[in-house]
Amino acid sequence: MASPEEMYQCQTVNCGYSYDPDRGDRKGKIKKGVKFKDLPEDWRCPVCGATVKSFRPLAGPGSVHAENTATSSSAKTETKGTENGMKKYICDICGYVYDPEVGDDAAGIAAGTSFDDLPDDWECPVCGAGKDDFSEV
Repeated sequence: MASPEEMYQCQTVNCGYSYDPDRGDRKGKIKKGVKFKDLPEDWRCPVCGATVKSFRPLAGPGSVHAENTATSSSAKTETKGTENGMKKYICDICGYVYDPEVGDDAAGIAAGTSFDDLPDDWECPVCGAGKDDFSEV
C-alpha cells in the first residue's frame, strides 16, 4: 500500500474517499500506479464528484494533520485519528475512510460513533466490505 504522503483524501463533508495510487480508480479509468498529482484535470471523486481541489494528503505538508498540528496553541503530541482521540479507518478494498466525527448518515450511524462501536454487520458505504477489511489510518 502507498505511504500516507502519497494518498489523498476527499475533504467534502460526508465523503472521506481516499485516492491510493496503488489501486488507481477503476470507475474513473485511472490505472494502478498513477500518482495523485498526475491525475487528469477533469478527474472527479468517484464517491461525491468533487474535483481534485477538494483533496488533501493523508500525511505530510498540506495534510489536515499537519495543519492541525501547526495551528494548535498547546504542545500536544500528534496522534492518529481525530482531535477527540477517535481513530479513522480506511477500507482496504476501495479506500473509503470512516471518520467517527462524521459517522455514516446513510446507514444511521451518528457522528461521534467510534469505529469499534459500529455494529458488527456494518459495511463500507462505497464497496460493501465488512469491518474486517478496514485498517487504522
